Amino acid sequence: MNPVAKEYLIDFYTRNLKFHGDRPEALRWSPSGQQARYKAISNLSDSIDGRRVLDYGCGKGDLYEYWTSRGIRPCYTGLDITPELIAMAKLKFPECDFSLIDIEDGPLDREFELGFICGVFNNRVDGCTESLKNSMSLLFGHVTEGLAVNAISSHCRIRDIDINYVDPDELLKFTKENITSNAQLRLDLVQGDLFLFLYK
Repeated sequence: MNPVAKEYLIDFYTRNLKFHGDRPEALRWSPSGQQARYKAISNLSDSIDGRRVLDYGCGKGDLYEYWTSRGIRPCYTGLDITPELIAMAKLKFPECDFSLIDIEDGPLDREFELGFICGVFNNRVDGCTESLKNSMSLLFGHVTEGLAVNAISSHCRIRDIDINYVDPDELLKFTKENITSNAQLRLDLVQGDLFLFLYK
C-alpha cells in the first residue's frame, strides 16, 4: 500500500475512534456484524484457547475481547498501524502483546500457531487488494497451522462507493498459486462476506 493511502487509513480510524469511542462503529462495524464475523473467522481452528494467536489489523483488541467473553484465552498478539487504536488496546488488555507494525514495511521476528485478518482491507484505497494478498503471503510464513482471512465479497449485492470488494474466486486462485493449495473458501458464513482459511 502506498504511503498516502496508509496515512489516509490511519487518519480515518483515528477520527472514527474519537467520534465513536470504544465501540464497534469506530472500526466501521455494526455490533451484530462484528460478532457474526468474529464467530465465523474463529472456524479456522477447533481450539483457540491457549494457542499462540496473531490478530493482524487488531484495532483495539475486539477479537480478543470476543474470545475471552466466551471463556477462550489465547496467547494473543495484536498488530495495527493506527497508534490511537494500539494505545487503547494496551490499556484495555495489558495481558496481551500489542505492537504498531505494518508487515509490508518489515518482517516479523515471531512465529504463531494461528493468524487472523478480519475486515482489515475493507476501505477502498489505492492498492488495497494488493496489500491484502501481500499481507496474506507474508503472514502465512509466520504461522505453523493456519491463517484465516475475512473480506467483503465482490458478489455482495449492496455496494458502497468507499468499500473495497474482493473477488473470492480470484483470491482463492491467487492463494492456491502463490501461498498454499490447502485453502478453503467459504461464502456461506456471513452474507456478503468471504472467508478464506489457509492451512499448512
